[in-house]
Amino acid sequence: MRLLNVKTFEFAEFPNHTRPKYAILSHRWVAGFEATIKDVQKRRNTDGLGFRKVKEFAEYARKHLSVEWIWIDTCCINQENAAELSEAVNLMFEWYFNAEICVAYLKDVESVDDSEEFQQSEWFRRGWTLQELLAPPIVVFVTKTWEVIGNKGAMAHVERIHTTPIGPSLEERIAKITQISEQILNDYRASLSCSVDERLQWMECRITTREEDKYYALYGIFGVTPGANYGEGQDGARRRLMAAIRQQEDSAAQHRERLENISRWLKPPDPFTNHMSARQRHEPQTGAWLLNSRPYKMWKAGSIKCLWIHGKAGCGKTVLSSTAIEDIKMQCNSSSNAVQAFFYFSFSDSEKQSYGSLLRSLLMQLGTKQPALSTLYEAYTKCRQILPGDEELEALLLSCSALHNEIFVHLDALDECPEGHDVRQQLLNSIERLLNNAPNLRILVTSQDIRDIREFAERVDAESMLIAARAVDADIRKYVSTQLSLDRKLSQLDDATKRLLEDTLSQKADGMFRWAYCQLEALKRLKSTKPKSVEAALYALPRTLDGTYERMLCDIQDQDRTEAMVLLRWLAYAHSPLSLGELVEATIVDTTAKGAVDFDNRGGWTDVLEVLAGLVVTDEGTLLSEARDTESESMSSEPLVKRASKHTKARLAHFSVKEYLESQRILASTAKEFHLFPAREHDLLSESCLVYLTHYSDSPAKASTGEDQHTFPLLKYAASSCYRSEALLLLSESRRLDWLLVHRPDFPWLDPFRRIPDVDDAGSSLYYASTVGLRPVAEALIEAGVDVHAKGGRYGNALQAACERGDASVAELLITSGANVNARGGEWGTALQAAAWKGHDHVVKILINAGADIDTEAKPYGTGLQAASWRGHHNVVQMLLDAGAQVNLQAGRSGNALQAASEEGHEQVVRMLLERGAHVNARAVGNPQAVRMLIEAGAHMRSRGDLNLDALLLASETGHHDVVQVLVDHGAVDHDALVTCLALHRAANRGHKKVIEVLLDSVPATSSDPLQWTSILRSVPRWASLAVKARLTHEG
Repeated sequence: MRLLNVKTFEFAEFPNHTRPKYAILSHRWVAGFEATIKDVQKRRNTDGLGFRKVKEFAEYARKHLSVEWIWIDTCCINQENAAELSEAVNLMFEWYFNAEICVAYLKDVESVDDSEEFQQSEWFRRGWTLQELLAPPIVVFVTKTWEVIGNKGAMAHVERIHTTPIGPSLEERIAKITQISEQILNDYRASLSCSVDERLQWMECRITTREEDKYYALYGIFGVTPGANYGEGQDGARRRLMAAIRQQEDSAAQHRERLENISRWLKPPDPFTNHMSARQRHEPQTGAWLLNSRPYKMWKAGSIKCLWIHGKAGCGKTVLSSTAIEDIKMQCNSSSNAVQAFFYFSFSDSEKQSYGSLLRSLLMQLGTKQPALSTLYEAYTKCRQILPGDEELEALLLSCSALHNEIFVHLDALDECPEGHDVRQQLLNSIERLLNNAPNLRILVTSQDIRDIREFAERVDAESMLIAARAVDADIRKYVSTQLSLDRKLSQLDDATKRLLEDTLSQKADGMFRWAYCQLEALKRLKSTKPKSVEAALYALPRTLDGTYERMLCDIQDQDRTEAMVLLRWLAYAHSPLSLGELVEATIVDTTAKGAVDFDNRGGWTDVLEVLAGLVVTDEGTLLSEARDTESESMSSEPLVKRASKHTKARLAHFSVKEYLESQRILASTAKEFHLFPAREHDLLSESCLVYLTHYSDSPAKASTGEDQHTFPLLKYAASSCYRSEALLLLSESRRLDWLLVHRPDFPWLDPFRRIPDVDDAGSSLYYASTVGLRPVAEALIEAGVDVHAKGGRYGNALQAACERGDASVAELLITSGANVNARGGEWGTALQAAAWKGHDHVVKILINAGADIDTEAKPYGTGLQAASWRGHHNVVQMLLDAGAQVNLQAGRSGNALQAASEEGHEQVVRMLLERGAHVNARAVGNPQAVRMLIEAGAHMRSRGDLNLDALLLASETGHHDVVQVLVDHGAVDHDALVTCLALHRAANRGHKKVIEVLLDSVPATSSDPLQWTSILRSVPRWASLAVKARLTHEG
């Protein structure tokens, strides 16, 4: 991109990843008068209108826009260079989108105050100005004399404003002029829901000087890049645009389908709900101190690999983290090879607390774009849609990371990952391993300053950055000031009282946003707005968060305290956030005596917000004051905040709330009756789920269809959670079947009431006890005489279920109780193959010692040795080899163990198998080093497996160009025209450019029949790259 320096008036060219901040001009061309690149370079025609416009824009940018570089289409593009002009047409939308700010120069508007003149400006009638209006996040409109009229987008992107004069918001006026909604004006991505015809209509009444430009100016709006071809006429330009749109839609449909498959496979936790919630709490123009700090800039530039931002509870770390995410998002948007992913750990959601959850979420985010999408989709197909373990997910993440120059990862609230069972320590060790193995990875971590995280930061040489109170106090003042102006009641206070509130709250907050928020919520509920009443309430506010929470709890009415305790229990310990409707339903469950569910005593969903005012928030960011006053949009600083409903997810307002409720400190306070004891509360939740499910099963309102989820709002959660209660599996057969209709533990992703036609009948109680790891229940069932051989369920029998889970304790119990270790059936065929595939070496050892047939064949991976070799579990492979497994046994989809290991590129396993006498067969498509090992061991290039694909054909089809090169270097082709043509055919069908280049560079095209080459060229699918077709044409 060629930019013009506002000080030196010299041009410079920048690649995408080094492009500086720049301002961009939108204007109307005056034919014959615009300054060209040569005019500026040679300082000629300096008195012309066009040159003066460039000089004036440079001066305006230097004075008002805090940038050193500008871009103007007239002189920053060499209009005489057809190739450069065509490239610029393709990139124009991106350039406007990535500009720090766009200035729209309206030469025909002379007065700031003349709204009619603004509305009638020719700028709104021109074709190219359509994308110049939509693409930039912020557009500032100026008059003929460069006076500011107003802006579009500034309120939605306040972090870019700084001291730039922007004038009033003009979105409403512009929407009326252009018939484009304000939502799209503020964020063009909202237009993705518009049809093609709707977007084409935006151009209908606009005109361009050159007829083709009417459609070229739509390239960026549709995200296509056919390039310019002046002279083709308007009809030709339209045809090429529509063809590009259709091609894009086909490609987008395939892209969506792959993403949906990967999402179903990974089942990633969604970090975007947390991010949206944090952004809704973000006060405009706060957090700039972080972005301008030395440590953050060093991390952003790559001088620091890991930045640890820490501070006390309630200081706003999560909102700061979201600000950094938005900042890096802009950087990645302007760079072709930098990507970003983020994760919010959450005390209130068990799906957001583990390393596995983190890996799945990061992979899903990286996989939304190429080339990581192809890597993920290949892994998805190879794994038969079965989710791999953490070790393999980590390897996959490293593979995806290696495809980019820069990877920015944000990890918020690391301290909300639980300490118990070494979960957090394992997480920290794993993150350390990622940092060591991915040189292009940069991680930003936020947390409280606690010992294990501090030690982790020291080990990885992280830059430590304390959130000092003085840095946050100014942000808190801005937040308080905004809230005082937006709240209907507090905005009526006189100026002196408002200043007193600002001063007192910002000083007493001591850097704690959470404390300031809580006090404002209390002040909003004051009955009187008299200055003395407000002042008295202000000075009576608690000085600490503990004191604040104590006051909130004690303010709960006596008649509501039982319900409040129930709600707090569910909010604190439910394994995933519940909706307001589910929480209200939970309050009608009575676990005392025989248990009861008072279906006739349901309350309204707003009860949750009323009873626990200040202690609970929703994922959409809805506050209690908003729920009470839904008719007033002025109550919220974010007009797009969704209003709560019974389906809205709710959670405790802050991690510090749960910490206080569990602490010993609350026992010494007046709120001690609200103390939560984790073990007791978990038991009560399990009992509540069991009681609810029992009453559902007996209810005459039960329909045993999806409608039951509306009639019984807590049903899905209760069914997916109640097996934590050991009593569940001891229920009557009818109640157990009702439970399994709603939730199958062996199919946890399955929607309620959906049948599984390809799976045997539901398993026995013992089977499900084994599936979820309830050994005490399994023992009780076995003592009661339950058949340990009973068939049914996804895994066929109880032993296979326990082995798949890796539960050595339950597996041993079943075996000592007579379970058949060689029983066949279920998803894995045998218990040994299940344990081998999963890499559970301790379970494999138990099965071997119990007499499992090591060489038993079962679909899909043949033997246990082949399954372990395919997955690269070298410990299991070693164990099976030591037990006498046949290394050359032919079975399963891979042919034999060596083929399985080499195809997946597991070098250590390949070496182990070769040392044990494996017969070489070069089908190592995943790893060139593994190929070399096999060749050195005497592999034949044309060995065939059960899929009838030799090494060259399989490597060509799967796109492993480095493996193809190794094979070609070792004589895989040998001037065999048929093999060459077949390999090229397979590579072309998959669009693997590099494979084709290797083949064509290594094999003389003249050695083959021209008819064969013609056939290959004709068989290339339409979506294959033009470069692939050109190369084939050139060689043939």
